[in-house]
Amino acid sequence: MKDKNYASFIITKIDNKENYQRLENYILNKFEYSEIIILINDSNVKDIKEYLSPISNNVLCLNLGNNIDENNSIRAGLEFSKGDIVFVIKDLSINKLEDYLDNLYESNKKGIDSSFLTSKYYRLKDKLTISLISIFLKHKLKNVYDIIFLVTRRVINAITEDNSKTTPISYIIRDIGYNYNEFECNIRDKKYYMSKQTRSVYLLLFSEASSNFAASLSLLSAIIAIVTGIYALIIYLSNKPVEGWTTTFLFLSFSFTMIFAIFSIIIRYLSVIQKELYNKPNFRVKSVSKL
Repeated sequence: MKDKNYASFIITKIDNKENYQRLENYILNKFEYSEIIILINDSNVKDIKEYLSPISNNVLCLNLGNNIDENNSIRAGLEFSKGDIVFVIKDLSINKLEDYLDNLYESNKKGIDSSFLTSKYYRLKDKLTISLISIFLKHKLKNVYDIIFLVTRRVINAITEDNSKTTPISYIIRDIGYNYNEFECNIRDKKYYMSKQTRSVYLLLFSEASSNFAASLSLLSAIIAIVTGIYALIIYLSNKPVEGWTTTFLFLSFSFTMIFAIFSIIIRYLSVIQKELYNKPNFRVKSVSKL
């Protein structure tokens, strides 16, 4: 007997026709009411329809134009989705995909609002990126790649109220306060790597964190510059300079003043970037087509 819940499935990438058809058969056999949302970027919808030959009569293609940011693409899919539960699938090629989807759905039936099937980033530069950013962030990031995740409608409603332009969507979901769980997927023959687009999102996140760090250093530099300048002036006016100390403190005073000026410029530059990011829409939908 089919489940009566309305379920939406958001697919970020289709690697081949067979994997898509396998998922579609699972959806049609599992749920009485469902929809599939395929996220595309300036692709020909007619070609996609001919290639996939979908069986379901409720398949949508969300054309996001030249947007290549996976996080914002997923945001668009979530906001266009319907139903009480929404699955987001980033990789259709994993073995036992249907079993993993069942596990996430069973967690939802037990009252869990968000469930994640996760793996890890394995490249050293990916690990270093996450570790470096976590040093300066209030909320620590984990070395986690979400292969599949499920969210409820109230989680999606909370996401739409979040104004963050750079925080990855999976971290927003984990941080909004609803209960969630994770299942780690140990795939020996597959390793996930951070894309250039994802890394750029993390670097923007790092720029937000580093602005506070730069502000603290600039304030410290200003205080040290003032103290050293006053101390050097007192020594000079007393006509009893200690050999070498006057020159040293004057040099330090000048150096820290320059550092202060440099950090001021950095903070001003970062604030402009952050303002532009804040005013930028999360996503733009070019067209919505039904296959």
